[in-house]
Amino acid sequence: MSETEYRSGVMLNIHEPGELIDESNQSDATYSNTDIRAEKSDKELELQREEEEVDADPNIDRGYAWVICFACVLFNFSTYGMNSGFAIYFATYVNQGTFPGATKIDYAYIGGLAFGAGLLFSPVITVLMGLLGFRTVLIIGNCLQFTSLMLASWSTKLWQLYLTQGVMQSFGLAFLGIPATTILPQYFKKKRVLAGGIGAAGSGLGGIVFNLAMQKVVDEKGVPWALRAQSIIAFGLIWIAIILAKSKADTHNIQFKFFDVNIVKTAPFWMLIFFVITCIFGYVILLYTLSNFTTSLGYTERQGSYASALVQVGSCVGRPIVGLISDRFGGATVACVGYYIVGIFCLAMWIPARNLATVLVFAVIQGSLMGAIYGMSAPLMARLFGIKKMNIVFAQAWTIMGVAGIWSPVIGVKLTSGSGAGLDPTRYVNCAIFTGVCFMACATALLLIRGYVKSRDKIMEEQGHTDSDLLDYTGVSVPFFSVFTHCFATSKEKV
Repeated sequence: MSETEYRSGVMLNIHEPGELIDESNQSDATYSNTDIRAEKSDKELELQREEEEVDADPNIDRGYAWVICFACVLFNFSTYGMNSGFAIYFATYVNQGTFPGATKIDYAYIGGLAFGAGLLFSPVITVLMGLLGFRTVLIIGNCLQFTSLMLASWSTKLWQLYLTQGVMQSFGLAFLGIPATTILPQYFKKKRVLAGGIGAAGSGLGGIVFNLAMQKVVDEKGVPWALRAQSIIAFGLIWIAIILAKSKADTHNIQFKFFDVNIVKTAPFWMLIFFVITCIFGYVILLYTLSNFTTSLGYTERQGSYASALVQVGSCVGRPIVGLISDRFGGATVACVGYYIVGIFCLAMWIPARNLATVLVFAVIQGSLMGAIYGMSAPLMARLFGIKKMNIVFAQAWTIMGVAGIWSPVIGVKLTSGSGAGLDPTRYVNCAIFTGVCFMACATALLLIRGYVKSRDKIMEEQGHTDSDLLDYTGVSVPFFSVFTHCFATSKEKV
């Protein structure tokens, strides 16, 4: 007996739910229920041995795992946190006419390139991690980021700024950010999302420091010295993190492939991609726009930097709290609720905001919740595809994030109305609407991902599988309608 089910993002005629495709033979043949029962005891014994190995590791959820978490705080502080300070340079370049002939669109492209250009090469960086080693890739990233900011400080032409503060810095960020994000799930199981939240809080802390401190340096010494100070601070801190960080890729048999067609064929991969695109659209536009929105209300650049800094204050405080709650209720579950809240506040609070107090409160709320993607993305990918394939999924998804990151600031500028001068409280209404809709769309994608995983868990539990990290799910088929019926379901493992 067969039925039409949802698999690989299309409607196909396949066998009963829960049957696994024999990936070793690269065919669509499935095990019969009799074969599954015959092999079930052997699989359970193998699974039990693997679980015992994990339990015997003294650095899972404890011990050196927390040193790794601290290293990730330093990585995020010196990469994503530092990059969030671009809003300071953006406003200064525009208001002071630093580069003759440059427009807001030029600076938006530079900001987008700084965030996303390097991420386009995520699969290449993943392969290099396998070829050169985890620590070597980090060292390359640190040198690239340091060099890019130093060269940017001496840039006198716009094309030089594109290459340094845009492209080169982006590659430095990618070479640092991708390895740093994928290392935490190797050391954490029960406290995985909490650890991810603490690590991601480093970017919030970095955002506070670099937004406020670099604004002070810009005011006193100018942009060139701010860039030099920023590069030296980050360079030193990242070296400390590199010394502390250790990968367990060999222990977990983690794969470092350029591409995996079996992953791309699955429905959850495309749900994940939709989540990443819509989330990054909202995140980057709000992050890069809020400072300029504040000055459009008639406030100073320094007051605008306060708004950007409070986004990072919210991030620094909120991400660990979100991570703690996520370990209790599930990362995707908590992030889903959080992004619905963020979307509603964009529509209900940002649009009518007319004074600094409202903007600052809005900044704290948004900062607390909108960066959840950085703390829960790697655990979610491990949950969706197993820890062995996590790096491959991460690389493919982060490539799409790079594309979204490049275009997000440009979209934000294009959505801005008005002349860009003087008091104009309605100039950013279109930005607010767009970001609000994007956040609510990404929350809906997470809700569907939750339904998919819960439905799949039910199938796998019936077959005796209990640990989501140790399996390859690319051959599991889930009925289409069960995704919707399980959106609010429960299972042994949290999502």
